[in-house]
Amino acid sequence: MFIGAGYLVSFAYPLVSLPLLSRVLGAHDLGQFLLALALVQLVVFVADFGFGKSAVRRISVARTREERSQIAAASFASILLLWSAAATVLMSIVLLVPQLREEWTLYLVGVLVVGVGVLYPDWLLQGRGRVRSFTLIMVFSRLIALVLLVLTVRTPGELVLPMLWQQFPLALSAVIAWFMVLVVWRDARVVRTSVPQIRDALTDSAPMFVTGFANLAISGSNTIALGVVSTPVHIAFFGAAERFGNAVRGVMHGIVDAMLPRMARGGEGDRAIQTAIMVGVMGSYALAGIGLVVLSPLVIPWYLGDEMRGAVLVTQIIGISLLPSGVVTALFLRATGQHRFRVAARFAVIGAICHVVLLFPAGWLWGSIGAAGVAIVSETTIAALYLIDAVCQRRRTRSAERLAVDARAHTETVLLGDVAAPSQKVTAQ
Repeated sequence: MFIGAGYLVSFAYPLVSLPLLSRVLGAHDLGQFLLALALVQLVVFVADFGFGKSAVRRISVARTREERSQIAAASFASILLLWSAAATVLMSIVLLVPQLREEWTLYLVGVLVVGVGVLYPDWLLQGRGRVRSFTLIMVFSRLIALVLLVLTVRTPGELVLPMLWQQFPLALSAVIAWFMVLVVWRDARVVRTSVPQIRDALTDSAPMFVTGFANLAISGSNTIALGVVSTPVHIAFFGAAERFGNAVRGVMHGIVDAMLPRMARGGEGDRAIQTAIMVGVMGSYALAGIGLVVLSPLVIPWYLGDEMRGAVLVTQIIGISLLPSGVVTALFLRATGQHRFRVAARFAVIGAICHVVLLFPAGWLWGSIGAAGVAIVSETTIAALYLIDAVCQRRRTRSAERLAVDARAHTETVLLGDVAAPSQKVTAQ
């Protein structure tokens, strides 16, 4: 709840920045800024490479400060290496494309500030259970950036400052967090890493990167498909409705990341906590979905205007899709805690393929309503895969337990037979 409240407070930045920038910059410059922002965010995505899940788990099961330091050093070096490669590719594209070359300073500032921000050790804070500190740092940095944005961005055509303040929260959080980790809390210390450790960190995170890429394909393909087979009106309806669903997923994403260390523990006493976490995640998604279904007819016309009434039904369908999303998120959390990264990646890829294949014909036939319906199908497909896997895993566990019991019984029989044999010989004599 603390993390969820923190994410809700941090939403003040996009709620204020978007109308401010639209008024100051105008439609043309805002479009250029949003394009640059989207390309720079790809660098963030590549640099993260799934460490938000894999490194959290590794830190949570580490027992000593030295072990945590080695994990942190390997993760730090891997992220820096990935950022360097992605930044080089992006800046090469910017310099080669004439339309982008005109704003090369905008991209350079974004890439450089992101280079500091991607080193933010959120995985270390969450792996150590420093949930409140993680939330406070996030809220503080975003509010500071929002104040600076409001005070400095007043000139039309000024794009560098908005990019700077957009990426500033993550960079400031990185500086604050590493100071706390190394100096105040002493959760880790500066150590050397090696090529094998970096390779192991990248290999461990690769399935989570595939999972993230599949999720990105699902979220990013909707607007593209509707732009190809439907009309701008349906794009607007779906885009507005999708924002409500993404707000729920954004809050729950932070909560789920904080719960991962608890799901990674294997003690007997942790099973009840893990069950409570899974029930809480599924229940939260269900409540949010029901809320969208019930409240969207009232909220959307008031918030977006009468022209957007067509988004009401789309929002309600997306609200229904949150129910299987809750099941997927809870079972994904358990699979990640059990270090079953490849299983999670495989299910995410299957869901992404299902989503993209169905999206174009559904969007062509029913527009935004069809695209929203495809979300239900893809999420239900992934949920079904997880449920089937859970049933199979339970059967395997029970079979293993029965074999273990039979093996112990056989061993005890053999031992009793060896003990009884001398006494039988004495009786015979």
